[in-house]
Amino acid sequence: MRDDAAALTRRFLANWTRFLAIHLAVSVLVFTILTPAATGLLRLAVSLSGSAALSDQDILFFVLSPYGFICALVLGSIFSIIIFLGHAALLVVAASTNAGEAASVKQVLLFLVGRMSSLFQLALLILLRVLLNLLPFVLLLLLVFQLLLSDYDINYYLAEKPAEWRWAIALGSVIGLACGANLLRLFINWIFCLPLSMFSGRSPRQALADSKRAARGHRGAIGAWLLAWLIASLLLTATVSALLTLAGMYLIPHAAGSIKALLLALGLVSLTGFVLYFAVTFAASAWLSLLIMKLFTDRGLRAEVRPESIADTAVSHPLLADRRVFAWGLLAGFVAALLLAWLLIERLQFETPTSIMAHRGASAAAPENTIAAIELAIDSGAQWVEIDVQETADGRVVVIHDSDLKKIGGSALTVAGSTLEQLQQVDIGSRFDPGFADQRIPTLEAVLNLCKGRIGVNIELKYYGKQVRLEERVAEIVERTGMTDQVLFMSLSYEGIQTLRRLRPEWKVGLLSSVAVGNLADLDLDFLALNGRAGSRHLIRAAHQRGKEVFVWTVNDPIGMASMIGRGADALITDEPALAVEVLSQFERLEPAERLLIQLADFFDRPGLYQEQ
Repeated sequence: MRDDAAALTRRFLANWTRFLAIHLAVSVLVFTILTPAATGLLRLAVSLSGSAALSDQDILFFVLSPYGFICALVLGSIFSIIIFLGHAALLVVAASTNAGEAASVKQVLLFLVGRMSSLFQLALLILLRVLLNLLPFVLLLLLVFQLLLSDYDINYYLAEKPAEWRWAIALGSVIGLACGANLLRLFINWIFCLPLSMFSGRSPRQALADSKRAARGHRGAIGAWLLAWLIASLLLTATVSALLTLAGMYLIPHAAGSIKALLLALGLVSLTGFVLYFAVTFAASAWLSLLIMKLFTDRGLRAEVRPESIADTAVSHPLLADRRVFAWGLLAGFVAALLLAWLLIERLQFETPTSIMAHRGASAAAPENTIAAIELAIDSGAQWVEIDVQETADGRVVVIHDSDLKKIGGSALTVAGSTLEQLQQVDIGSRFDPGFADQRIPTLEAVLNLCKGRIGVNIELKYYGKQVRLEERVAEIVERTGMTDQVLFMSLSYEGIQTLRRLRPEWKVGLLSSVAVGNLADLDLDFLALNGRAGSRHLIRAAHQRGKEVFVWTVNDPIGMASMIGRGADALITDEPALAVEVLSQFERLEPAERLLIQLADFFDRPGLYQEQ
């Protein structure tokens, strides 16, 4: 294996400019034509569903519908082609070098375009077979969930991690490993399907069948090669990451005193990172294509690659052409690094309109959604408190997040199946700290009366499938307490929010979202409440251009808070409102160069986020 690896490496080094030229050309093709086209088709499919965007569980419901499932298959195949295309292009170059030919960029692209229909069919067939192979494992995971994790609200299991949780994790891990092994088996079986389809004229179905036959009896050797390739790629990536971290740790502090020096250091680190990561990714992909073609020929398979089908005889110096493409690629990388530095400066927030919103009250210091937590949120200086509301069996609206009291009170009582009196008999504070033993589930009316004139209230409507008149009752309570000008409303359910919108058109409503398909900013909303990992600068700016605010949740660490303030988030939803108020105060006093450092920290590290909402 060592000698073969050395031979493959020598072949890569001898032909790297050809690989790089086609890699850059296909990347340009993908990012300028195919990806925007696929994204446009995705938005069209979503819009035909009757909505501008789908979020969280609505995505699942859409995909499970006949129309949505067909759209998912077609779009999945198109996105698979985008992945296939880069791999296929490198395979063509690898095959041409094996045949002693000098394939040009132009002819390789024409070769691929002529086989686009076959690539699409192959991608669709692979996608369907992968889904069919995943189905039993998904069903097993659902069975484990139903047997072990369905008695109480999932947040109880996430917080307390009882024996059932540990058993579920153990069984889920076994199922996950089995699923991974099965997918690896499929990948090994199909490793030759792309060259068979492109070079040997097989139909997609025949290519998959012949690839499986060719791999039979050699799966261990193929798996060993792939594992070695994967380990080497990961080691190279880790090395690059370590080098960039060290460079940033050395250069950035020395440049902090001057905005010009800081920009130069930022541009240098960005450019170096871009070049190194690109080089590692490119080299790993090209080397893999050479490996697959080696295994392909070792199995006695033939790649019918002829000069007239790939090599471009009109180009007398293909190597020179490749170097020219390489030079343009380097120039593009340098320009990209400068643009990155410029965009960071342009997008720096020198005003800080961000509000602090206490998540279920000051829930890091007191039991969530309790009077004590809300009092601490008010004392912290936060402008808003976020609470969750549900209906009880006797039609009262109470402030609680989970569908039952197992996590907060150790009781199996459910909110929808119990009266207010029954619920308020449960101590929901002692599990957090014995000092909060007097805390009980509050009503929405009690919370609004407490907050009136002291702090705004963001009311999240919780839907667990048993609500009766939740929106109407919430609206009546808000009006009765005189809080109409001090409240916001949001939910994971777009339908629920639209129901409230119809009841009270003048009230401010928003959608909670972790993942989304389509353009959320086009929905009939006043604000978006996004998982912080989805709260990119681009999305926040796009929402602002459409007159919508953006709240991000749940951000609990100083770097994450400062990053989101710098991105222009209108509100931070946090368990640590006192800390967020202090970070906001410090951010307002920062100099431009110091704010740029915060953005750089955000660029190299992600904010710490608590995912539950």
